Amino acid sequence: MLRMLLAFTLLMNFTWAQDTFTPGETKALKTEAVRLWQKRVDQQSLEEALSKFEHIHSAEPENLEILTYLARGYFTLAELHITNEDLKKRNFEKARSFGENGLALNPEFKKLASKDIEEAIDKLTEKDVTILYWTAAALGKWARLNGIMSSLKYKGQILAMIKKVEKLKPDFYYAAVPRYWGGFYALAPSIAGGDMKKSKKKFHEAMERAPEYLGTKVLYAELYLVKKDDKKEFKKVLNEVIAAGNGPEEITPENMLEKKKAERLLEQTGDLF
Repeated sequence: MLRMLLAFTLLMNFTWAQDTFTPGETKALKTEAVRLWQKRVDQQSLEEALSKFEHIHSAEPENLEILTYLARGYFTLAELHITNEDLKKRNFEKARSFGENGLALNPEFKKLASKDIEEAIDKLTEKDVTILYWTAAALGKWARLNGIMSSLKYKGQILAMIKKVEKLKPDFYYAAVPRYWGGFYALAPSIAGGDMKKSKKKFHEAMERAPEYLGTKVLYAELYLVKKDDKKEFKKVLNEVIAAGNGPEEITPENMLEKKKAERLLEQTGDLF
């Protein structure tokens, strides 16, 4: 029994020690995490990268860059790799949690968040834009999977976040804002702001502004064209995605994963129409 207790104590000491790094160790760990992040088209590489970013986060909880990697990374894992709904929801929740931790590094946001979340969002600055967007995207996806009541509960907060991104950095991440509005207008019931004409307009705006980002066409097909019951255009758009180039190096992994998603959607054509 004593041996088991000693072994457990040593194990716990070792575990805690893993999250206490010298500056040199942290730098090396980050270098390896970023290397794995660049290979995020592979699910295992992405998961290993996230594990390393989490170790750095435990040692440096106020490192906004690391929290941003975690928010975007868990969003990417849930959105483009995982197909099981329960696992998707769990990983969107992780993305949201890390994102909110990052937003709370802004003292004005932290002070107001529990009292008036929309007022807190208004206090965010350009420095917060990236993590704000990925937090909003993760919260929106999580709420949708969680059911209509969650979508309605968080609607005001999510829209306030996207509007803040739009105000601070309207050209953020390959027309992310009009792409988001395109999805919102397609998904929301008319009583909650849904509008298919606005959806089409926003999707086309995003495609015109950033044609190199293939995810916009995939989302357009998945949300707008399915709802419009336009099977012919659905197949045409998704085949265009599959035939397209991989785009800039910065988004090559995302574009490669969007092509795989386009293939999955085409396989589901019979069920969707």
